[in-house]
Amino acid sequence: MSTHITLKDFEEIYKTTYNKVLQYVICKCENIDDLNDILQNTYTELYSILRRKKELKLDNPTSYIVGIAKKKIIKHYGLLYKFKTASLDMEEDLSNIPDNINIEEVVIIKSDSNQIWRCLKQKNDLTQKIFYLYYGLDLKIKDIAKELNLTEANVKNIIYRTVNKLKEELEEKESDIDE
Repeated sequence: MSTHITLKDFEEIYKTTYNKVLQYVICKCENIDDLNDILQNTYTELYSILRRKKELKLDNPTSYIVGIAKKKIIKHYGLLYKFKTASLDMEEDLSNIPDNINIEEVVIIKSDSNQIWRCLKQKNDLTQKIFYLYYGLDLKIKDIAKELNLTEANVKNIIYRTVNKLKEELEEKESDIDE
């Protein structure tokens, strides 16, 4: 079954493909701050294509748009991006960390999401990606591990350690306010 996309369909296509394209871009971009620019460029390119062709026949719109996103990422980071292969192996085995970590109870009770995001912006891009995928897109740990080429233990480790660090930082800020 094929899908015909017209300019009139653009908004609907955007709504139905956005989360998958966002997930792809989060996993592939080098810097989380580049996320919005790459997404905007991707959908602007799709809109341009539709304006030129008036109609586009696609079997899988998400796959087509992810293809555009891939080109935009490569263009954004230049030719070096093609040759980068980042393997992030961590030595620690954290299989003893429970799957049912409830970060909401540990962190969000103490602060609002803006304060948490300010703290996360100080962390490395991998940590930001994991939190965005886990909380923003509600991906499971095993899916995040697969997308980022990490083990589940690595993802749990990053979440666990970051939650503890966030908790400490937020408690410090709260105690500074109380004084």
